Amino acid sequence: MGKKYRILGIAPYHNLRNAMIMAAEKYEEIEITVYTGNLEDGVQLAVQHMGQDFDLILSRGGTAEMIQKVASVPVVEIPISINDILRGILLLESRAEPYTIVGYPNITQPAHILCEMMNYKMNILTIHHPDELDEVLKGLKREGNKVILCDVITEMVAREAGLEPILILSGPEGIESAMEYAINLCNTIQETKARSRLFTEALQMQGMRTIIMKRDGTVLFSTYDKENIASVIGYLRDLAEAPQPIVAKAFHMIDHGLYSILAEETDFLGEACYIFCLEQNPFPVGGSKHGIRFWSYTEISVMYSSSFYSLTASARLMEEKIKMINQNMVPVMILGERGSGKNEMAAKLYLESSMQKYPYVTIDCQVINDRTWNYMVSNYNSPFNDQNNTIFISNIQALSRSQQNQLMSLLVDTNAHKRNRILFSCSQTLDAGVEDPSKNFIDYLTCTTIYMPPLRELADDIPNASSLYLNTLNVELSRQIVGFTPEAMILLKAYSWPDNILQLKRVLTELVILTSTAYIQYDTVYQAIEKEKRQYVPVSSAAFDYDRPLNEMTREIIKVVLSQCGGNQTLAARRLGIGRTTLWRYLNEGNQ
Repeated sequence: MGKKYRILGIAPYHNLRNAMIMAAEKYEEIEITVYTGNLEDGVQLAVQHMGQDFDLILSRGGTAEMIQKVASVPVVEIPISINDILRGILLLESRAEPYTIVGYPNITQPAHILCEMMNYKMNILTIHHPDELDEVLKGLKREGNKVILCDVITEMVAREAGLEPILILSGPEGIESAMEYAINLCNTIQETKARSRLFTEALQMQGMRTIIMKRDGTVLFSTYDKENIASVIGYLRDLAEAPQPIVAKAFHMIDHGLYSILAEETDFLGEACYIFCLEQNPFPVGGSKHGIRFWSYTEISVMYSSSFYSLTASARLMEEKIKMINQNMVPVMILGERGSGKNEMAAKLYLESSMQKYPYVTIDCQVINDRTWNYMVSNYNSPFNDQNNTIFISNIQALSRSQQNQLMSLLVDTNAHKRNRILFSCSQTLDAGVEDPSKNFIDYLTCTTIYMPPLRELADDIPNASSLYLNTLNVELSRQIVGFTPEAMILLKAYSWPDNILQLKRVLTELVILTSTAYIQYDTVYQAIEKEKRQYVPVSSAAFDYDRPLNEMTREIIKVVLSQCGGNQTLAARRLGIGRTTLWRYLNEGNQ
């Protein structure tokens, strides 16, 4: 014999209590405890004992209906059958005085059926609320009625009205029918609970956590057992209640943690609900793991607003173009020399896009290893397998030709570039003999392009942006530098900055560290730039051929500097310390 089902019986009258105990003795599956209480008294008894691990409550009539409203376990009602009414009628046949059947539909409906079957003629009155009883019973008394056949509720009021009530009792067949139904119901509930435990254990073995939720946020099922369950459920409730459809799979950030969430809409008893499968991603938010990093909108916003590029006039001039580019999901290729602000431009595209509520994923091709590469192109949790993320793939020039081809094919074959916003950057500061791969990506993926000019073409931006950037450095380095002397700023503007903004930021940081006065002085800037010139020698002595005429060597040096100045002859002449006419003459001598 397995587990016995514990049943709490609430009998509206004492005889029913005894009958319930006797009937339960026939069933080995039942262990019953019965208390006597009618209506409110019965409800209080049920509430008082409900927490004692009962599987089910058994009661009758109006008492059962009232208990159902407060019960935390199933309530089975003992039915009033035709046989129960017939026994009451037979009991009154020996009496000559007339009688009336009074009660709720659960009594009067079978009474009508019985009278029709047996061709009985009797008075039957149906009530639907206790407030009707007093007037009905007073009316019967005025008409000379003395006896009524009724249920427990009517019996109490009838005595107060001066009528003689005959209670319709529940016979053993009705009680046994209710107990058999209760056993079947308990069997079904037990099997359902066992299946639920089995399925829950199976789901937990899959590594993901499952939460099933109705559209209004009501949780129907959950295997999520982490400490932040309240935050997770709150986040999923917002997704379920959102007017826009939930994407099938995407990364979401909850409590600074990155989660891969699978979502599927389904039906539960005619009402829409969602199945969410969650897995905390192994790649940390705000932390890089072998070249891949996930960012929140807030982190990107802080990063961009504190960047040097955001302070330049060039950044403000690009705002209108960014708005136009962000009107669609076409991939974007950001071009420019090393350190020219390509990362900041990608961040700005994300910050101004409609996808800012989803993660921003950066993949730096210069630092990814083989394991990270395999994760990106073959793992189910790869950012490329998700939707609505902004994925910035920087420094594509660092990829091998086979990796470039594999990445392009992956994006197109899986439609990742249509499900996500894909941004690329390619540095045009390439080693000699290295092919520029940007054209292949631009052509293959139909990219929109953005060109980031080198800093030497933005010399007029340097004074204002550098002065504003001092505030950031003062906060970071706990200094109180006010600005630059005019002579110091002239030096900053005149230098060509071969490593662009990246180099200027580093030099500004060094200048703030080395300055003990309110203003950064000429000498401090001069020494810093002279050191930079030694680090960025335009022509390597090992590669330079000195065994040729001076004019030819001069022309080569001029061409190198001119290239570093982006073809700007004025800047190149200033850097070489010669006039623009002299520079032009040297260049043209080589063409004669």
